[in-house]
Amino acid sequence: MERVRRAVAVEVENPPPELHAVEEPYRKIVEEVAVYVAERGRLEKEKYKELYRRFRKQYPLPAQLTQQAINQGVEIGKSFLELKRDGRVHKPRPEVRQVSIRFAKNSWSYRKTAASAAPVKIAVSLPGGRREVWIKPHRRFWLYWWKVFAKRPSLSPR
Repeated sequence: MERVRRAVAVEVENPPPELHAVEEPYRKIVEEVAVYVAERGRLEKEKYKELYRRFRKQYPLPAQLTQQAINQGVEIGKSFLELKRDGRVHKPRPEVRQVSIRFAKNSWSYRKTAASAAPVKIAVSLPGGRREVWIKPHRRFWLYWWKVFAKRPSLSPR
């Protein structure tokens, strides 16, 4: 049986202050990891663990957000190297101006959302604990949700 993995972007209505507090440390982690990967070409397992421990001490983020930020930084660093190799970028290092905070499936209440006929609220782990936030799902989210809800086998991107 083939597993389907799908990332869905949603906009948050009236974000709680904790979410704004998470944004800057998250961006700093992504930026630092992206530069590290761009300079060295990869992120070794030992260095990942070392960076994770340092970021956990330095920034008051939940563990899963720290991991997501590191993973996003690795993706940006690898993408930068690929663009540089193809000659499409001429900067010495990647710039991270803006990030989209990614929550892993287990950092938000998937069970509650999956049980709902119309998922418009999610509970996310933030520095102050778990908070429920209202979301404004995109049209593509509703299309995907309907296919899952209707148990259709085809979950193609188009």
